[in-house]
Amino acid sequence: MKRFVLLTLALLMVLTALCACDTEVGVPVDPTDSPSSSQSGQQIGTLADYVKTAKEATQSFGDGNTTTYRLPEILLDSSDANAANSEIMATYGEFCKEYDDYSPVISMDYEAFLNDKYLSVIVTSSVDGGNSTGLCYSFDVTTGDQLDNETLCSMTGRDYNTAVTTLTENLTAEYDTKYASLPSNEEMRSQTLSSDNIEKSKMYLDGSGKLQSLVDIYAAVGGGHWVNSFAAE
Repeated sequence: MKRFVLLTLALLMVLTALCACDTEVGVPVDPTDSPSSSQSGQQIGTLADYVKTAKEATQSFGDGNTTTYRLPEILLDSSDANAANSEIMATYGEFCKEYDDYSPVISMDYEAFLNDKYLSVIVTSSVDGGNSTGLCYSFDVTTGDQLDNETLCSMTGRDYNTAVTTLTENLTAEYDTKYASLPSNEEMRSQTLSSDNIEKSKMYLDGSGKLQSLVDIYAAVGGGHWVNSFAAE
């Protein structure tokens, strides 16, 4: 009988140990699994939290058509965002208005995209005669820092040199398709495809998260200078 009691107690001790193993705390959930969190764990808002329309005007033309001009304000609390907002207004602010008669501004608008913690804002304007210009900014919304091309590529897992090579190939292919037959265009072609022009272009992430770059284009046609976006991947 005594032996039976001892065996029973031993069996109970084994069962207790097994139950304790089954009730250990599980592995914590990684907070970055949440689609609304950045990799740093900081909660990310919506696009409306980071950019808004700061200035808007509607222009009516003699043929009954109207166009709307818009300029953005970047709502990040940082010196980089303040500098970008100042540049946008200094460049385009006085032209975003209703004109009494003739308007030299054909279009003026912006696009903004939010991919995880990366905010992209692109402002473009075209004028009568064909010329167009643009400004492009990429930000980390968790810090408010503006990101240059190399930093944007690095932070999003891309190789900068590969991106430049792809951008150059896409730019060359489209440029030659459209403008190869233009007379006296070699100098402008060289200017467009120069390493200086390509490296000063501004990379950003579009609405699908694809890497693009806003590039200055020069050609012996129309106004001779405008901007356009080309894929960099």
